[in-house]
Amino acid sequence: MRIYKYFCNFAPAMRQIISKISSSPSFCNVGKLLSANVFAQAIGLLIYPILTRMYAPEDFGLMNLFLSIGGILVLLSTSEYQSAVLLPSKESEAAGVARVALRLVGVWMAVIAITIPFSQPIANLFKAQALSTYYWLLVPYVGALGGWTIYNAWLTRRRAFGRVSAYQLNQSASGVLTKLLFGWAGWLRGGLILSSVVAPLIALGTSVGRSRDAFRALWQRGEDSHAVLANRYRRFPLYSMPRSLINNLSGNLPALLLTPCFGLNELGFFAMAMTLAFRPISMITASLHQVLFERVAHAVREGQSVWGWLSRRWWQMAAVVVATMALLTIVMPWLVRFLLGDGWGETATLIRYMMPWLTCVFLVAPLAFVSEVFGKQKLFLAVEIAYLALRVCAMLAGIWMNSFAWAVILMSTVGTVVLVFQLTCYISILRKYESTRLTQASEQ
Repeated sequence: MRIYKYFCNFAPAMRQIISKISSSPSFCNVGKLLSANVFAQAIGLLIYPILTRMYAPEDFGLMNLFLSIGGILVLLSTSEYQSAVLLPSKESEAAGVARVALRLVGVWMAVIAITIPFSQPIANLFKAQALSTYYWLLVPYVGALGGWTIYNAWLTRRRAFGRVSAYQLNQSASGVLTKLLFGWAGWLRGGLILSSVVAPLIALGTSVGRSRDAFRALWQRGEDSHAVLANRYRRFPLYSMPRSLINNLSGNLPALLLTPCFGLNELGFFAMAMTLAFRPISMITASLHQVLFERVAHAVREGQSVWGWLSRRWWQMAAVVVATMALLTIVMPWLVRFLLGDGWGETATLIRYMMPWLTCVFLVAPLAFVSEVFGKQKLFLAVEIAYLALRVCAMLAGIWMNSFAWAVILMSTVGTVVLVFQLTCYISILRKYESTRLTQASEQ
């Protein structure tokens, strides 16, 4: 009888709590992005059993090398001005910052086009001759990804999270379809690269076509010139861009540093490990980062508290993430064999080596906006430089031991330690903001 009474009192309270959480704007926005990401990843995972039986590990290794180079160029092309789009109080000023970034993307596309005649020597640096055949595709790749990075920030500022989700689904579906079509057409060496270029172009064009109002608003004129705006937000190219560039370079070290020593085959296994493990994590954390960035930036502009609700959400996420990653560590060998086939066992081993680092990425990456919101780009630039140096040492140690596995183990260990340090810095900055805010409120 007591249990029945307790349940009668407990159930309405739980319904009220769930209703309150699910009706909050942040929950709805995160839900839109996460549901799109989960569905997009599901599409990709369902097709990988076919792709791994169609393409060889070397093909995945070549694609990973192409995307590693392209990712660095995309970061350079935007110079991180897209992060500044969320900060101005006037929409016309934010639109001006976005146009500054779009102009820079166009400049970098021209620079890459000039280097096409030198594609063969560049490919020789990585001992991957096939790269020279597809080097020219970096021009549309940088245009598509750089353009979307900026437009994504613009849609986020306008809280058009449904459009962002639609892009993610469109890109995933286009990527799956083109990979299959190019594979069936016999383009087994370059089909994965061609798909990586065509899919974001299709998704970007569709996104712009479906959000014409937002696209037209992007071209509204403000009071300040592009030169003035570029100078006003120069901290982003001076500090945020080098930090993101170093972070990206650090993440792509296996492709850039280990390929000449161990070949495309080993890189193919690693690329598949990153596809199955890191890419879903990075997309989910990017969605969380995107929504939290907008909400925290708005709260700070208004002088509101952020620590209470942010810390509660983080602990809830941490409990789910740790339990999920522990379960995946146990079932990973069976899961990889089921998805990819018997020839991909090394991929499962590499994922298990990286699991502590992947868990930390899941927990820390959504908070990366703290450096931009509170102007701490210098501090975290120094952290990323140290991180890069440590990862290079880890890679070199693996090369010295002539072991790709040890290179991955040491790289993951370094990543875990640095991410824990970054988390302590984020917490310290947020607590300091809360303390300063309360002090100012009491003085008033």
